[in-house]
Amino acid sequence: MAEQISVLQPCDAAHFDEDTLNGLSRDLGVEVAENILCRALEDMGARFSHIRATYADSDMHGLHKSVRGMIPIADQIGLPGVAGIGKDVLVCIDRADPVALAATLCRLLRCGEMALSCAEMGLDLTL
Repeated sequence: MAEQISVLQPCDAAHFDEDTLNGLSRDLGVEVAENILCRALEDMGARFSHIRATYADSDMHGLHKSVRGMIPIADQIGLPGVAGIGKDVLVCIDRADPVALAATLCRLLRCGEMALSCAEMGLDLTL
């Protein structure tokens, strides 16, 4: 019996929440908000590297800790989709579901790194 193989084409997109970014700018001033955003994006980039390393080492405790620490940062800078996917990753770790974890973690990294790329390219993040 021949099996059919489906090839999936991921089409996730990371979107910055304009209200969150505008709120940061309004509450803290544009300069401070931009500084917070830059530092948070750098921190997220470092966390993504650490997340990759802990996953490669099968360190589920370290992976859980890194993802859990990334979620509030994503929320703070207006990346609710990335934060939500991070929560899904935690569920996969807690359920010890390696297949779901691999797929969900790939989605987290893809969306998170897309957001970092947009910021690096200087796209308007509505500050």
